[in-house]
Amino acid sequence: MEDFLESLSPYLKQLAEKACINDAHQAILTPQAHMLLKDITEEDMHALKAAAAKLLAKPTITASELSNLPYSKRYSRVSFACTALNKCTRGGILTRGITEFCGSASAGKTQLLLHLCLTVQLNDELGGLSGGVAFICTENRFPSKRLFEMSKYFIRKFPAYEINYMANVHVEQLHETDALLKCVGERLPALMSSTCIKLIIIDSVAAVFRTYTDYAERSRDMRRLANHLLNLAYKYNSAVICVNQRKEITIFTRFYYQFIILTHYRTFSRSIFFHPTKKKFEKPTYIFD
Repeated sequence: MEDFLESLSPYLKQLAEKACINDAHQAILTPQAHMLLKDITEEDMHALKAAAAKLLAKPTITASELSNLPYSKRYSRVSFACTALNKCTRGGILTRGITEFCGSASAGKTQLLLHLCLTVQLNDELGGLSGGVAFICTENRFPSKRLFEMSKYFIRKFPAYEINYMANVHVEQLHETDALLKCVGERLPALMSSTCIKLIIIDSVAAVFRTYTDYAERSRDMRRLANHLLNLAYKYNSAVICVNQRKEITIFTRFYYQFIILTHYRTFSRSIFFHPTKKKFEKPTYIFD
């Protein structure tokens, strides 16, 4: 983006070229350690990032204008259609943010994701957003047969709505970080501009990031992914769910997960932890029953 370099003073432009920074996004995402290695002082680093933030900043909005926004631009929720889960999450999955589903294997994460794929297609009176789903798989194959069996229940329960549940779930299978970033940065915006997508799911986000050996690069790519997802979530008032499979935390992995938690909670708006248990509970009350 030549506009960014041209907007800088000759001194800051020289520093940007010295740090191999070509656009405003790169200036924001470049770690401070990288700039320090290029003999850039903290004052110059702040000035360079401030110039990039000023170029990328969106028009300001007053509190009065914010309170008068139409309903379609405000925060919405995708209901779980379960009174217990809705009570725990204060109504369901919040839009305009990233929610993390984390937990051990066989904890029920995928089952709940498929349920949300169907619920989000209902209207707002039934807890949905009347939109489709973009489902990105990075680890296992998409369970289409299971989703088809679940959709039969919704067809029987809501025969008057005539929703083609399977056709509204757009699936993409990816296994590399570059392909994932290109998908959410280029292909997904094109899809959402032509199709009403109200739920974005990545299952799982950890699968493509666990192979990194350069942790600074991994952190930078995670922030790029989060920025793409948040931009789409705010622009289209959509909900975003990222799945992360975690094992039981023991004394040997405590310090590792302390680092993971610090990294993730700067990226995700809210995390929901799934833990399998053998304890017997009473049957939950479903809204649809």
